[in-house]
Amino acid sequence: MISLRKYAQKRHTVVSTAAVVTILFVLSGCQMPAPPFTDDQVQAAAVGGEATGADVETEQEAESAEAPMSHMAASSDGHRAELDMESPIELDPSRGQEIGAVFEAFLSPHQEGGEEEDTPALTPSQFKSTAPSVSRNERPSHGHGVLSFTNDLSSAYVHVAIEGVKTEDIVMFHIHCGRPGQLGPIIVDFALAGDLQEYWADDILALEVTNEDILAATAHGEGLVGAFTAGCPIVAGVPLDKVKTISGMETIARKGELYFNLHTKGQTFFGDIRGKLQLVER
Repeated sequence: MISLRKYAQKRHTVVSTAAVVTILFVLSGCQMPAPPFTDDQVQAAAVGGEATGADVETEQEAESAEAPMSHMAASSDGHRAELDMESPIELDPSRGQEIGAVFEAFLSPHQEGGEEEDTPALTPSQFKSTAPSVSRNERPSHGHGVLSFTNDLSSAYVHVAIEGVKTEDIVMFHIHCGRPGQLGPIIVDFALAGDLQEYWADDILALEVTNEDILAATAHGEGLVGAFTAGCPIVAGVPLDKVKTISGMETIARKGELYFNLHTKGQTFFGDIRGKLQLVER
């Protein structure tokens, strides 16, 4: 950086030179031309040729004038021309009904959040066991389930096979939202779609799920208990704003917070077998 003293000396030298040139022109009787530089330019030259604010503005205006019009800008008549480039992906609306994201779960007693003996005393009667419970390590039940979504997220398909569970003991089957170990609220209640005993007669359940099934599960909850046990919140901690669509359910699944839970007479509160749904890489 140039020192203040050197700057003053340099400016004095430049200005003195200009003065001498001016005097010579006057004495010779010649017409004085426009000054070769202004005080601002002298100062800019003295500090290494930095441009003044006016010079910068002039350059910016020139660059702006030369810049091409944005592709997003409309023409003078307000009509924007369509792109002349092709889509990077082939457009085919009919593919919306094809299967897109697929999630898989292996159900077991070991994913349940607790033993049935840990059921809170204030639990509503419909969530309490009506038969003797069996500890998680002693239950032979297990299962394998798949949840698949159409590309346009208009539907989801559930396929679940179970073993080691008596059909007559099944009392509830749900899809819940919640993290491992957490008893999350119900987003799909399969009992609202029909007879569970009939569905599980061959140990395999296969059903389509739509937005209406999600809305039905949310509406099925009653009172304060229902506000927290029926319907999954869009935002954690805001229980009254519920997910209403298959798209919302798929979003929860991608977060790893969706799971199957099969409840039996002896394991009604926590459930008999539970399976966290995980995205299948295809």
